[in-house]
Amino acid sequence: MQFEAVTLDMAITEFPSQGELAAARRSDLVRLVDTGVAGVAQLLKKPPERVRSRLAKTTGIKDFTTADYEDLREAVRTLRLWFNTPSAYIPPKRPRIERPTGMGQLPVPRTLKTASAGISCGLCADPVKAGDLIGRTRTPKDPKLHQEMGWLCQHCLYERREKPRRRDVLLRVFHHLFASSAVDLNGYECAVLRTWILEDPKVTATAAWQRDPLHTTLTRLQTSQKEAKASTWLAFPTALTILALLRERPASSSPASAAETELLDVILRHLDEWETNPQRVSAARYGRSPAFRAQVLAVTVNPSMLSERGGPFDLHHAPPPKDEENEGEEGQEEA
Repeated sequence: MQFEAVTLDMAITEFPSQGELAAARRSDLVRLVDTGVAGVAQLLKKPPERVRSRLAKTTGIKDFTTADYEDLREAVRTLRLWFNTPSAYIPPKRPRIERPTGMGQLPVPRTLKTASAGISCGLCADPVKAGDLIGRTRTPKDPKLHQEMGWLCQHCLYERREKPRRRDVLLRVFHHLFASSAVDLNGYECAVLRTWILEDPKVTATAAWQRDPLHTTLTRLQTSQKEAKASTWLAFPTALTILALLRERPASSSPASAAETELLDVILRHLDEWETNPQRVSAARYGRSPAFRAQVLAVTVNPSMLSERGGPFDLHHAPPPKDEENEGEEGQEEA
């Protein structure tokens, strides 16, 4: 894969498509950045070093030789924008965002910029238009356990814990169960989950409720909401019951119900794959650790948005209880 060039000014005439960028090897991406910098420099009559420096400041990349796939792809998209729209070659402006406080606060992003082209959020998969704010979180404290997320939309960067949507809660459940055996929710998220469970007046008639009644769980969710608890733990069996219950209920009339149902289906399928290991991933090699779960997710027969993005992601929560499996319904709560 390479840029095509014409004789006149050696200007870049064709950039890789989004699909080609997604399939490119890291070495290809590094070379595409080098070629793109040279082409933009020639088009704008700027020194290549200056173009590279502005690209680094715009994308928040310190070293292109060590940058990851996601940063390199955005660098190529930025170069494509500059070539197609020279007026976009301007000094970057860092937006000032009013960050949530208290239990809804998220860590400060590593870098922010406007999207150079339409992409999808690396966490929730929502479409992001060119010109919308995107950013990347900082490297996880435990990179051996948590995978770094790609470019995120503004909601996932700042609001997913203060103004959680249902799918934000579902993604927390998935990635927490990916990395451990318990789910940590704050008071806002507990409120969303409790409202969702009680939305159906016949919830107690579902098979999932009959197998594992959630009276105590609903009380704990309500208490977390009223007392604005920063952390309320749900054990793996309870989380699984909730997912099954939500999936068993008739779909609501809300516009997002189809997307939520699809995400529930995918989460339950991957949870089942971790349990049944249909692709016969070597448990002896990986144990039953997050590494095993990551490998099972990577080789799933039917790839999904979750398997394509991988994980587990560090979604900003306290360390799980030491005795998760013995905590039962009440669990351990940490501030």
